[in-house]
Amino acid sequence: MRRGTRIGAALLLAVVVPLSTAACGTAPDKPAPPAPAPVAVQAGNTHNDADVMYLQMMVAHHGQGLQLVRLAKTRAQREEIKTLAAAVEATQGDEVTMMKSWLDTWSKPTTVDHDPGSHAAHGGLPATGAEQIAALEKAAGADFDRQFLNLFVGHQHNAVEMSQREAKEGANPETKEFARRVQESRTDQIAQMLAFLNG
Repeated sequence: MRRGTRIGAALLLAVVVPLSTAACGTAPDKPAPPAPAPVAVQAGNTHNDADVMYLQMMVAHHGQGLQLVRLAKTRAQREEIKTLAAAVEATQGDEVTMMKSWLDTWSKPTTVDHDPGSHAAHGGLPATGAEQIAALEKAAGADFDRQFLNLFVGHQHNAVEMSQREAKEGANPETKEFARRVQESRTDQIAQMLAFLNG
């Protein structure tokens, strides 16, 4: 069995503002850094098609998210956005390695079928369009910050929706726990980014 990867201790709670702070439309001057990573997590062998599809879709989804945050790390004007982007990059990079390891353990492909018809039964394949990413690449200054935040809010909302479906339909305990953490952390990240937009 392959060695699983570590999950960032903030497993997806990367640099988030508490909801009580985000709700008032303000953010701290200096976001907290991500916490140290815990030990590796292994997935058990009990799984169903929903678990496999969720992990495959999340690997693809994370790939797009990493494209976005890598742009923000160098192009954002606001330091708090750069800090958030760097933390998300580290955490989601670890998550991709972990998810691929679990799929490999189950002898399943780590890539998802991009035929839209293959995903009709579970609400389609959430994706950030190539046109949106291309538009972000052309943006600059405060306009880049605004476009990134709006785009990444929608992107992380897709992750929440996919994770809610996994929580209901999945069978693997580790994957369902991962989905629960994704729901929690991405919801907090969305609240933080909305506070940035309103700040």
